Amino acid sequence: MKKALLTLLLAISPLFTFAQTAAVRPDIDELFTVMRLEKTMQSTMEQVRKMVPQMTANMIGKMSENDPAAMQKAKASQEKLFALIYDEMSWEKLKPLMAAVYAESLTPDEVRGVTEFYKTSAGQAFLNKQPVIVQKSIAMQQKMMMDLMPKIQAVIKSEFDSAKAAPQPTP
Repeated sequence: MKKALLTLLLAISPLFTFAQTAAVRPDIDELFTVMRLEKTMQSTMEQVRKMVPQMTANMIGKMSENDPAAMQKAKASQEKLFALIYDEMSWEKLKPLMAAVYAESLTPDEVRGVTEFYKTSAGQAFLNKQPVIVQKSIAMQQKMMMDLMPKIQAVIKSEFDSAKAAPQPTP
């Protein structure tokens, strides 16, 4: 689950590298509306909210499984974490940042073209299916990483073992 949260945070982290703009261009605002971007962001936050208890349980581990005080503290920590995430990643804060990304990346003509596409039945179908596509893509990437971990560990172990076995230079 840590990997899922990390994947999510890495996916949206570029949004925070752009300066906040004073106003959102009307064409970009219309695109965000047609894309239902605010709703999508809220849905993403809800997915994070569902992942955090699992991550917390994994972090606490089986040691504190029978410790009600530790579990209560974990729940309190989760609520603080949710409050922080919801505040710092609210639509009001994200929208101008995302608008800056779109404005920098797309010309007004491109924004209009994309907006028109999303207004079509094909565009709406894509928007409706996109959450499932993203969810399946993340699950696929997580599985690939889990399958890759033994190979990564073997390379690291091999490098560590060879470095350990190599004669050390004398000063």
